[in-house]
Amino acid sequence: LVIFFLMFFMLANQMLTSTMEEKENRVTEMILTTLNPTALITGKIISLFIVGFAQALVFLLPVLVGYVFFRSTLNLPNIDLSSFTFDPAQMIVGALLAIGGFALFTSTTVAIGAVMPTAKDAGNIFGGLAVLMVIPLYAAPLIISDPQGPVAQLFTYFPYSAPVTAMLRNALGSLTGWEAAIIITELFLLSALVLQIAVRLFRTGSIQYNNRVSLKTIFARSKALKATQP
Repeated sequence: LVIFFLMFFMLANQMLTSTMEEKENRVTEMILTTLNPTALITGKIISLFIVGFAQALVFLLPVLVGYVFFRSTLNLPNIDLSSFTFDPAQMIVGALLAIGGFALFTSTTVAIGAVMPTAKDAGNIFGGLAVLMVIPLYAAPLIISDPQGPVAQLFTYFPYSAPVTAMLRNALGSLTGWEAAIIITELFLLSALVLQIAVRLFRTGSIQYNNRVSLKTIFARSKALKATQP
């Protein structure tokens, strides 16, 4: 859960910023002359996964090395790991939730960057997206005390609060196997859907610099193109 938050706040905003800078500097026009928009966006998201994993290692490895080899020198407190439970299945579920959630949020970030004309406008929407992700932490007492209650269930299955809520419940052992399967499937399917929408938005929005892209116009144009194809 901590790694998920670090990756999102450090890298998703970077994705939004880079997309908007390329758009405002007219770099996207040159890129799209030789590269398919789907390949471009997918490559951006995959690169964020790689960078996020590398940054997580950069943060964690020095801490582990310092604790194992230099604990007395650095006066680090002794942590009792005797109660630590190594559960591979639970760890795999947590990893899949983190990957699915990160894919959903980054795809949504690309869609926001394609629709908005300036970085300032996109930043406001990005702030609302971050709020949706943080809200489950404020409701954590209800989620922990009553995981089957209406509040916990709402946050568990709502796509943009599901990753954090499900990872929290998974860590505490209140997330059942069938719930985990439903949420993981939901996250990955919705990520693929949002990615397709982001590609459509990016095709038109990458060359619009002054006005917000109209979703109605884009989907109407897509239908018209399909109708003209033999």
